[in-house]
Amino acid sequence: MNPAESGPTGSSEQAKLLDALTKYVMTELSDDSFVALVEREVDYGLESARRLTLGDVVTQEQVVAVALKYASDWRIAGAIPELAGEIAHRVHIRTLRQVGEELSDVVPEDSVAELSEKIATMPAFHRVVDRVYHSPVSAQLAAWFVYHVAVDSLRRNRALADTIPGVGTLLRLTGSLSSRLAPSLPHIVDVRFREVTERITHYLVAHSHSLSDEETPESIVAAAMELWDEHAHSSLSSLGSAITSEDIEDFLILAFEFWRDFRKTSYFKAIVSEGIGFFFEKYSDQTLADILEEVGVSRQDMIEEALRFAPPIISLISENGMLERFVRRQFEPFVNSDEVRELFT
Repeated sequence: MNPAESGPTGSSEQAKLLDALTKYVMTELSDDSFVALVEREVDYGLESARRLTLGDVVTQEQVVAVALKYASDWRIAGAIPELAGEIAHRVHIRTLRQVGEELSDVVPEDSVAELSEKIATMPAFHRVVDRVYHSPVSAQLAAWFVYHVAVDSLRRNRALADTIPGVGTLLRLTGSLSSRLAPSLPHIVDVRFREVTERITHYLVAHSHSLSDEETPESIVAAAMELWDEHAHSSLSSLGSAITSEDIEDFLILAFEFWRDFRKTSYFKAIVSEGIGFFFEKYSDQTLADILEEVGVSRQDMIEEALRFAPPIISLISENGMLERFVRRQFEPFVNSDEVRELFT
């Protein structure tokens, strides 16, 4: 047995004192007494919080050091990303594949409209659209699209012509004759057609206004809402079937790898430092009670959460003897002290 748990080494009066203290604490932590204790201590704590400011109890440097320790320097164990992947797999099965809710049940239409309007009015969004619109890659893709649409149209028209008596035979004869007289003609025509398509497309893009110049935010929002209306009543299970749990896990891995590198950058550390610095500029001189009230933590919230979690834990450690041993460890040095021994002399 641990010496600290062996009981008082002094007189029987000291042993009785330790027993009385232990019994008192155990009683205070039981049932109705514990409720009264929580309410009383929360009130005492809030009263003290009205006399202390944030700057009195902690410094900006202390908070920055702790934040950077856990956000930037703390080593992330391999079990964390593995656990995240397993949770993603479970969430995908239970919430995307086995639920009957529609997309509109999860994402309100008003939220989609407000988000679309906000994005459409952002100058950064217009700059991105303008860069993409005038990008050589975009022009090349547009030329490729126009070329293939034209070729597909010609093929469909040729198939239609083959169904007309006489016309199909005429086209096959002329094609056969041209292939014998100029074997490379079809390839040359195809290359020239590609070149013309690319030149026309590049010219139109270069001499036209960008989408961001001509399209109003209202039209962009309308297009987004039209897309929303098409999928608002799609079930989450149908959307989930398009995304596998492996896809989600891959995304989490990519996000984790980005975060692992990004959190080491000086830019991230500057963000943390500036954010905490601003918080202290705003709240350093305010009392702790005012800060709690401003962030929405009330007296009732504190009492409710204390009564939610503490009673089951106290009941458990009371039954297995851990609570009594803890209380005795706290008071035994005091009971065995010279000051207490002199009281009983």
